[in-house]
Amino acid sequence: MTWGFPNALLLFVPLAALIVFTLARTGFGRLLYAVGDNERATRLSGVQYWQVITALYVTSSVLAGITGLLYIGLIKAPSLSLAEPLVLPSVAAAVIGGTSIFGGRGGYTGTIIGALILTVLTTLLTILQMPEGARRILFGLIVLFVTAAYLRIVEER
Repeated sequence: MTWGFPNALLLFVPLAALIVFTLARTGFGRLLYAVGDNERATRLSGVQYWQVITALYVTSSVLAGITGLLYIGLIKAPSLSLAEPLVLPSVAAAVIGGTSIFGGRGGYTGTIIGALILTVLTTLLTILQMPEGARRILFGLIVLFVTAAYLRIVEER
């Protein structure tokens, strides 16, 4: 805790602002959306696809490393399977936030909103004492439902 705020929050807010700015206002952000939307067309337009993907993977791995250190510091128990229960809720948060599983659509701001919605839902499920297995099924159903709704919208266009 620093000045009454959790250290993770003090790191998250400026980092989230930087990510939102990068995706919305820089050429690299536009390239990420272009590659995600149509890899072949991006390659044919002269973009070095492999450089964009490599930069994305490096950035993602650095952020994952920072997140892992913060998470280990929070629970004080390192383990190789520590984040395994968080994978499906992470995908569900991104999908709820409007990110397409098929690529090229979505944003970090929507993912943050999706994570907040899932945090409220998880808190509610904890209060209702729902078992972990049922929670995973619920998160999987959320991903399937939102993806099906997205596909239906795309087909109508």
